[in-house]
Amino acid sequence: MNSLKHNNPQILHKNPWTSIFYLVLLFLAWNLFSQLIGTGIAVLVTGVDFMESQQLLEPPFSPKSKIFMYVAQGISHFLGFTVFALFFIKAMDKMSWKTFFNKKNIGVQPSILIVLTTFSFMIFNSIIIEWNMNIEFPEFMKGFGEWARGMEDRMMELTELLSSYDNFGEMLIALVIIGVFPAIGEELVFRGLLQNKLQTATRNAHLAIWISAIIFGAFHMQFFGVVPRILLGALFGYIYLYSGNIWYPILAHFVNNGLAVIVMYLGPKYIDDFDAAEVDTAVPVYVSIIGLFACLIFFRYFMNLIKGAVEE
Repeated sequence: MNSLKHNNPQILHKNPWTSIFYLVLLFLAWNLFSQLIGTGIAVLVTGVDFMESQQLLEPPFSPKSKIFMYVAQGISHFLGFTVFALFFIKAMDKMSWKTFFNKKNIGVQPSILIVLTTFSFMIFNSIIIEWNMNIEFPEFMKGFGEWARGMEDRMMELTELLSSYDNFGEMLIALVIIGVFPAIGEELVFRGLLQNKLQTATRNAHLAIWISAIIFGAFHMQFFGVVPRILLGALFGYIYLYSGNIWYPILAHFVNNGLAVIVMYLGPKYIDDFDAAEVDTAVPVYVSIIGLFACLIFFRYFMNLIKGAVEE
């Protein structure tokens, strides 16, 4: 059972490589336009001019920096991913949205298992995160290493800015921008569209999953976090492959992102000397291994439930 057999609208395309070409080309152009719109609206909301807006994105950050980032990121991501995916499905692939938003197979038990699968995987992935963050480059790649580390440090500062919440309402806004929007939009693009098209083009579901996952990891432009993101992308891809329902990887994606938002909100309230930089610190190796085995067990139960629901 996989998405190619029971939930792959791309199967109708005679030349999926052409469809992939148009998908990538249009996605890049659409995202550039979406970022311009998001930045423009953020400029209007914060009341700054365009040149001053660039200063808001550099430390030291001001209260306006957070507002600017919330507005710019929220709007650009919603337009660049969710709206783009819906447009491409309808206008380019000429398919019904119901094909991608199939609710028939969604159940409480499978959803709980997806939450447990994702949480267990996050425990395992913490050791990969720490390893990736501490990679040392050889001397001949020193220039690239310094550039990548600078990008990582800047993204970390922006993440800490967006993850510091003054009140519950601000946390809910962050939960939508960091949790809901990426979960829906990125899964529609990387799994619902790209993975399906690659699966049809290559006739190899596993190859399609890993290519999509690599692109998913590279898209975030953070080398010192690329490997754990690739593994996450693969997890979402296999969830989609064996369920054929885009809502399950969306749920898994939301759990991964949303849990981080909630921890960043509750941590300073209930943990003395809470350090946001240590949230992704690796657990002991044996705990990481237990997390991996738990993930595989929960996912196996999920597959069995989905298979039973399809056969009924």
